[in-house]
Amino acid sequence: MDLPVAPVAFDDSVRPRAGRGADAGTAVGLLLFEVLALLVAFGLWLVSGVSLDPGRTARPDPVGGYLVAAGVVGALAAVAAAIAARSRAVVTAWSQCFLVVVVAVGVAGGATVQQHEQGPGRPAPAFTGEAGCRSGGDNRECAGTGG
Repeated sequence: MDLPVAPVAFDDSVRPRAGRGADAGTAVGLLLFEVLALLVAFGLWLVSGVSLDPGRTARPDPVGGYLVAAGVVGALAAVAAAIAARSRAVVTAWSQCFLVVVVAVGVAGGATVQQHEQGPGRPAPAFTGEAGCRSGGDNRECAGTGG
């Protein structure tokens, strides 16, 4: 007599693979959504530096908050890349990894520029007095130098 056999609870060798059409469509859709989100954040930063008042000089907001928004988009792209890699959606995984790298480079560059703009300024040159003669002799040997 044959007894029924229970199905395997988890078999990693039988993972479903995403169809190429669905994979490409998902990749394009995610890229469009993420690029749109990045453009909105960048556009808001650019608009923050525009003033319609001719008597006022406008400077754009500090870029820090906008870099956080771009970083969130990059983090969501990293999560999407991990999910796509798990479901073997190769096109989506690669496109999301590409976007993560682009966002990481942009955030690092923006942070560097912001740090450079807000960094401590160089001190203004100040008069420290006359140089004088430092040879240990009297003032006759430094007569030509103003000491």
